[in-house]
Amino acid sequence: MSFQLIESDHMPEHVYCPHCQHAIINNDEVQYIQPCAHTLFIAMDLSFEFVSDVFEDSLPLSIDEIHGNDENLNIFTEITRSNYPDFVIYKFSLGLHDLSRYVGVAAA
Repeated sequence: MSFQLIESDHMPEHVYCPHCQHAIINNDEVQYIQPCAHTLFIAMDLSFEFVSDVFEDSLPLSIDEIHGNDENLNIFTEITRSNYPDFVIYKFSLGLHDLSRYVGVAAA
């Protein structure tokens, strides 16, 4: 596991892929989650919103197993347990109840 964590104290309207500039999160759209080929996951503290197959395969537990243990759920901990070789985690504060959104992309 090798990841870089980039934190922000606010959630922007749009989150762009650093590689292809695609709007991974586009709040102008009804389907605001629009992962590109570089997107590994999109999650909030409460659950995963999107997980690529390759990233799920890198986790020690399946997504169903992670979500099946809601009372002890810590999405950030589960993300950091991945054995994916090199990725970037963008952590955005949602400004509400200490909740965050996480966007993971493959490193360059």
